Amino acid sequence: MLSEIIDRVLAFYGRIASDPHHRYRSWEHCFSYFCRRAAFTASDRDTAALQLAFYLASWGMYRGSSALLWKDYRIHQRAVSDLLAPDFGALWDLRFGEVARDSAAADLIVQLSEVLRRTYREEITTVDGTSRDFVASDTLITKVILGTVGCTPACDIYFIDGFRHEGLSYSRFGKRFLYEVFQFCREHQDAFREAQSLITQKSGIRYPMMKLVDMYFWEIGSKLPAKGEVAKRSVPAN
Repeated sequence: MLSEIIDRVLAFYGRIASDPHHRYRSWEHCFSYFCRRAAFTASDRDTAALQLAFYLASWGMYRGSSALLWKDYRIHQRAVSDLLAPDFGALWDLRFGEVARDSAAADLIVQLSEVLRRTYREEITTVDGTSRDFVASDTLITKVILGTVGCTPACDIYFIDGFRHEGLSYSRFGKRFLYEVFQFCREHQDAFREAQSLITQKSGIRYPMMKLVDMYFWEIGSKLPAKGEVAKRSVPAN
């Protein structure tokens, strides 16, 4: 299992390593920018919203049916403020080695997800002049968190398919899901630490543990046989 995890994570990373302008690098740019958060000025926060917008676009969240497609990057400014709020400061340096910390970590991550959902719902009330009751998907919210704080995988269809294929359950984003992720991470932390070290040597960027978990399950899910309908394999567009 150790070598399988390392191989799959590095297979995902190999796409980035082989192309200096690969779209997956948008995650690196966004995450690295937010790592400078302690020194952010008002101008930096504006740029952070731009980084977040482009990363989300690169990762499929600005598709034709998405409400975000009709908004400029400043629609993310309030979300940036949410992410940087002192209440969520503990999430930026989470360690996943102790079961006793799972509940507090999961509670805080879920709380952040709920704050972000409320923010996007209140910020996006119209789309091209038409009233819209916008409800942010698990995919959007977890991609926002993964690209900034890096404390949860992104729950898109490929990740979920890979997660379920490995015998783990997913019905929706929440504490139960996070407990499973934390436990899996602990059980295989040697493999993830090795992959983390190898990627750091190549890129100079320390990928957080949850990003590596995301890469591992996404790589599995993306290689599974097609299910028939293209729509079923597509990423939710909001």
